[in-house]
Amino acid sequence: MKRFLAILIIMVLMLPGAALADEGSDRVQIQGDVVVGTDEVVFGDAVAIMGNVTVDGKVMGDVVSIMGNVTINGEVMGDVTAVGGRITRSDSAKIYGKVTQVGVGEGLKDIIKNVTKYGIHWGSGRRGITIFNMGFPYVFKIMHFLGLISLGALAIILFPNSIKAAADVVDKELGRRFLIGILAILLLPMALFLMAITIIGIPLIPLALLLVAAAGFYGYLGISIFLGRKLNEQLHLKPGIFVEYILGAVLLWLVQLVPFVGGISGLAVLILALGITADTRFGTKIIA
Repeated sequence: MKRFLAILIIMVLMLPGAALADEGSDRVQIQGDVVVGTDEVVFGDAVAIMGNVTVDGKVMGDVVSIMGNVTINGEVMGDVTAVGGRITRSDSAKIYGKVTQVGVGEGLKDIIKNVTKYGIHWGSGRRGITIFNMGFPYVFKIMHFLGLISLGALAIILFPNSIKAAADVVDKELGRRFLIGILAILLLPMALFLMAITIIGIPLIPLALLLVAAAGFYGYLGISIFLGRKLNEQLHLKPGIFVEYILGAVLLWLVQLVPFVGGISGLAVLILALGITADTRFGTKIIA
């Protein structure tokens, strides 16, 4: 069964059903499966978003599936990771890296706990208390994410109706809102330049930047809640806007940790977030 169709809906809009190839050796598929045949060798990573990965041949890098299953019958030189799916390995499988299976149904605690390859690990003995093993910059990434969660929760408390309005329209007229977001990004440098060359406009530059930041964050909250709502339909947790927000925010964060795909998803979320905010006028415009 195809699970959690809302994951990376923005990326699906950009690249519907298309395989992404990084001019080099990686094999990435959005909303589809990645199959490495018996006689094939993938010299980079094999990544599937909302799809399964089957390796009958050889993968020199990592194998990652988000919201899909991984089946290894061949050889993987790197790590094998499944987020929201299962990992199956046959008797002939050879995996030289770590094997990490993050079952979404196990809860957010297990999701975060098992992202060890990206720099977090805790527990006891040799299995734990190895924090930020990928380097000190990951401290800032974790703190930034926790700060984002806290700021989002505060915004939901202050403006619950307008943020809910954004979440309710995320899947409507995606193409139109995506174009609005692109237009907003293209016009921003021109607007700042015009402000900078006028005495009256210079003091308005910080306000303009603050407005753009608020617009992006407002749209991000709506997207997170929308994704969390779809995920909660599978988890059957206690319904609520805060639960949905945390679920969606964690999903977006995990996706952004994936090399190459994370950068695309972050840009796509920003563009769509600006489009949603502009189209809904910060939730003041009712869209049927």
